[in-house]
Amino acid sequence: QVVYVTASLPYCVLIIYLIRGLTLHGAVNGLIYMFTPKLEQLSNPKTWISAATQIFFSLGLGFGSLIAYASYNESSNNCERHAIIVSLINSTTSIFASIVTFSIYGFKATFNYESCVNKVILLLMNAFDLEEGSLTADNLNDMKGYLMATHPQEYAQLLPQLKNCSLEDELDTAVQGTGLAFIVYSEAIKNMEVPQLYSVLYFVMLLMLGIGSMLGNTAAILTPMTDSRVIGAHFPKEVISG
Repeated sequence: QVVYVTASLPYCVLIIYLIRGLTLHGAVNGLIYMFTPKLEQLSNPKTWISAATQIFFSLGLGFGSLIAYASYNESSNNCERHAIIVSLINSTTSIFASIVTFSIYGFKATFNYESCVNKVILLLMNAFDLEEGSLTADNLNDMKGYLMATHPQEYAQLLPQLKNCSLEDELDTAVQGTGLAFIVYSEAIKNMEVPQLYSVLYFVMLLMLGIGSMLGNTAAILTPMTDSRVIGAHFPKEVISG
């Protein structure tokens, strides 16, 4: 019964995040980045190693949890059909979660890019005493070239403080693993409206996913011990699993 909660609650949270994420400013940039293929990566062995690692871990292959779950099925059960269904659900969930992740990641990258541009604009306006509104994000590069040509010495002094703002660079600074879960998401959430609500939802989702994974790993240990009568069938499993 616990699995019903740990398996369904993350989907509910992901749906909430999907609705919120797609309405964020810059979410489209993240989705475009996600669905833009980089075919040259197919020749990189590390890409295939990462993909194999992800799919084996995602499906739980080699951990024994699937075998433990399958032991409760009837002998006439269609394992081939269930294997296909589980694989399709797993792939669909991965794509669904990726859309949520990259929409929020696009918001974070766009926010950082626009903050960088605004800082550069403010720095140039104060340094060269420009009129308000004369320097915008659209004409920033042109104005940089103009100021460098007309005020070379002053511009050279400011050059170490001028950051090269690029949305593509912000999107390329992807973080994997725990960095994505605890750093990128946290930075993005704090810039949303009502960040406390989305923080609670997100970390509750992580907690449910962790509990669900541990239940499968625990079942892989307890089931063979119970079947081999090392542990009595009436022995409370909660005592062992904690």
